[in-house]
Amino acid sequence: MTEEKKAPEEEKKKPESVLNAYRDRLKSLKQARQYYSTGEIPKAVEKYSLYLNTLASYFGVSEERLSPNFFDNEKEISELLLISQVYWDLAKAYDRSPNLHRESIRCLDQFVKFTNGFKYQHINAQMLRKFIKRKQAHNLKAFQNAYTKIQVDSKGCFIASYSYGPNHQVTNDLREFKKILLELPLGFKFVELYYRLSPHIVSLFEGSGSIGKLINYIALRPLLLLISLIGKKK
Repeated sequence: MTEEKKAPEEEKKKPESVLNAYRDRLKSLKQARQYYSTGEIPKAVEKYSLYLNTLASYFGVSEERLSPNFFDNEKEISELLLISQVYWDLAKAYDRSPNLHRESIRCLDQFVKFTNGFKYQHINAQMLRKFIKRKQAHNLKAFQNAYTKIQVDSKGCFIASYSYGPNHQVTNDLREFKKILLELPLGFKFVELYYRLSPHIVSLFEGSGSIGKLINYIALRPLLLLISLIGKKK
């Protein structure tokens, strides 16, 4: 449980109305999704906003300050995913109106915040990538920037983290090299491909037992080290 997560004794001090709304928050979310699926966007936005504001009230902050830090990253991963999806739908809804593009960008920033570093990051990134590819956004640049933020700001480096560990110097060097690649057209496409394939590659290694570990030490680790050294020279 994070430091900002409310302790049971603190929860008792909350108004009953806040607690009741918090317990019923998923009803608002369900209604919002129903409205969104039937194209009743204004009603969906209203219910989505109610859901987010209910969470914000429970934690004693404004909706704009809602943060993943208020949640347990393991026990409440499902809620974190839901929140990211809510901000995603809101970003698309606000994007429909030129007067609301600033609010759309804010929701995209929140979407990125509730995406980076979590297990579902790859899913959200691919969802965003496909949306951009279909060119459905009015403010396309904002959605492209959000995608870049996920790729650049993310500490996810799946293969290197598997091989060396998430905090090893080689892993950190490869993260920096990723930033260089993203500045190049072909490099950007390579990073996209990497994020699409690397979770499956890691799963393959993990499922191969001792063989996977052997290949990691005699082939994968030296290859990653070489790439990291090349990246340092750029």
